[in-house]
Order: sequence, then C-alpha cells, then structure tokens
Amino acid sequence: MTFAIRNVDIVTPFRIIQKGLLFVEGKKIAAIGKMSEVDIPKGTKTYDFDGMMLTPGYIDLLVHGGGGYGFADMSKDAVENISQHFFRHGTTGLLAALYSKPEKDMVADAKRIAEFCSSSKRSNVWGMHLEGPFINRKLPGAMKAEYLWQPTVESWQKLFNAGQGYIRLMTLAPELPGMEEVMRAAAKDGVVLSIGHSAATYEQVLVAIDNGAAHITHMFNAMTAFHHRQPSVAVAALLHNELKVELIADGFHVHPAVMKLMYRIKGEGGIILITDAIRASGMSDGEYTFMDQKIIVKQKKAFLENGTLAGSTLTMEQAVKNMVKLVDVPLTDAVRMASLNGAKVLGLEHQKGILAVGKDAEVVVRNRDFEVLMTIYEGTIKYYSESPLS
Repeated sequence: MTFAIRNVDIVTPFRIIQKGLLFVEGKKIAAIGKMSEVDIPKGTKTYDFDGMMLTPGYIDLLVHGGGGYGFADMSKDAVENISQHFFRHGTTGLLAALYSKPEKDMVADAKRIAEFCSSSKRSNVWGMHLEGPFINRKLPGAMKAEYLWQPTVESWQKLFNAGQGYIRLMTLAPELPGMEEVMRAAAKDGVVLSIGHSAATYEQVLVAIDNGAAHITHMFNAMTAFHHRQPSVAVAALLHNELKVELIADGFHVHPAVMKLMYRIKGEGGIILITDAIRASGMSDGEYTFMDQKIIVKQKKAFLENGTLAGSTLTMEQAVKNMVKLVDVPLTDAVRMASLNGAKVLGLEHQKGILAVGKDAEVVVRNRDFEVLMTIYEGTIKYYSESPLS
C-alpha cells in the first residue's frame, strides 16, 4: 500500500516538523519532512489532515483488556476485539497482561495467547506480560493471594514453554525465597524482568538488578510505601538508571505532583506510559469482572468491593494528554514515553516507536484535543474516523 499523509505537524518524537508530510510504501516509511521539501510520485493517494498532529504509534506494555473483553477470556474473539479497541485509541503495539491463576489455568492462558500471536498477521498484540505468578502475597493488588505460586525454576519453565517465546516481560517480587534462581533462568530466556507487587528492600532491589531486573511495574502501586529510613523499591527505582519505570498516567493511580517528581528524576527516557487497562476500558460506568472478582467502575475509576484499585480504564492517547495537561511535560517527551521508550524495553527501537525513513509505518493522526483520527500499522490503515481530503 502506498499513500501520503500531509499538512500535519509530525512529532518524531524528538522534534516537531511543522506542516509535514509522511510517505508510506508497503510496510515502511519512505519519506518524511516538510511538505515543501518532500516529493512524492504523481497520483499518490493523499490524506490531508490540516492542522492535525502525527505521532508514532503508541506502545503499551501492560494491558489486561478493553472494549468489554479481557485477555483471560476463553472466547476466541476476545483477543481480536481487544486488539481492535486499542487500534481505535492509537495503540499499535501492546503486551497482553496475564494475571496469577492456578497453574493449569495460567499455563493454558499463556498457550492460548501465544497461539494467537503466532497465527495472527499485522496484530498489535506482540506478546505477553506475566503479572505474576511470583509476587508477594502481602501486596497482591486485585489478585487472589491463593493463586500465587512458589518460585521454582520448574514452574517458570512450564510457563515459558507454554508461551512459545511470546513472554516478553514478567512482573515479580525479588525478595521471595527461590526468586533469584527463577530470575536468572528467565533472564537467560530473554524475558525482561520487572519488579512489582513487591516488598523488596533497597538492598534486595540492587541484587535483583544484578540478576536481570531492568523494569518497574506500575510505579508506586502495589509496592511498599516510600519511607525515608527504610528505602525500598520506589527509592531504588528513582535512583538507579538501570530501572525504567511504568506509569499509569490517569492522575489518581499516581497524583500529578508525584508524576512531576518522577519526571524530574527519571526524565523523558526513564518513564514508560502504560494503561493497565481492564475490560471496562472504553465502556460505561457499572459492574464488571476482573481477576475472577467483581469490580465497580465509577467516573472511570475501577475498584474491588473492598476499595482496592483494580486496573484502569485508561487509553494511551488520554495518558499522553494527561502528561501534557496535568504534568506540564513537553509534547515530544510525552509522546516518547508512550512510544519509543516501550519499543526500547522490547529491543525494537530500530524499527518502531520513532518516525524516520526505513522504520515501520506505525503512526497515529490525532487532533489538538488528542483524539485519534487514524491509526496505521505496518502500512495498513487499522482505524479511520475522519473523511480525508485528497
């Protein structure tokens, strides 16, 4: 497929090209620059989005569901419906988050998602993020404590084999007995290790870094609270550049003032925006299920009946908007946190998350209120809400 998008401000995301043009040939970006400086073949199909903005496609490393469906659903259509929901909101790459379950059920979930990833073409579901099962029973979040596993290399191997190479990231608590051996095995298998749902001390986090930990799951949530005499995961995450931190930028999982503090310390390269979205993403307030429990959504906030936060209803375009509007982050930095930084975690930065010639044509056109008008994945239009001028 060959086409051009013109008359847009292009966020690369390192700079903004005013009145720009992006030319796509096949799956790749073939030309990019100011309209006055880029020539395209005569007769090229052209989409004119006067005054709109174009960014790299968003990459979300923690998604449980959306559009009324969850990745734990047994329905064959669930994964595809979730995929389409997030294409509508500009997400061109995501990891299906699987939560802790009894061994038989979690292994079956990993196998099912892996089979979807291996058989689907041009899908934005790139693999899995295992949120557990090796996490601290004292900090389970919305998960059932009885579903958590004892860390052993043998149990890890069952999950890894079921995942068929599509387990990209795993949340774990490094302080658990036996966890160091599991971390070393998973790191050797090429999985990105993320500390979360953890009561690890500062010193235990340093040992975890040496054993492969490079990431922090939904910063400040489901971890020991910040303490000035007993530093733990949060302090280590802020101090050590080896650790990249996920942020649910909805304004209430983390207060905007704390989000500003994170940005000042970690900078635009150290924060990865995620949604932690559940099936209620994109849906109306009401009652839903998540992690085999009833949840209640009010004013877009999701809670268990006991008041525990249970994921979010956030989408990535809203997360970017919140970083700009609530945290005063420059647009280029906010877009980088939602695109290139996630690509780097997965080792895909040479192909995805950035707009340049030769990169994958995965882009989002949005209006000035951050609403998505068009999503393109590998040169194919996956969502389109606005009639073009050609």
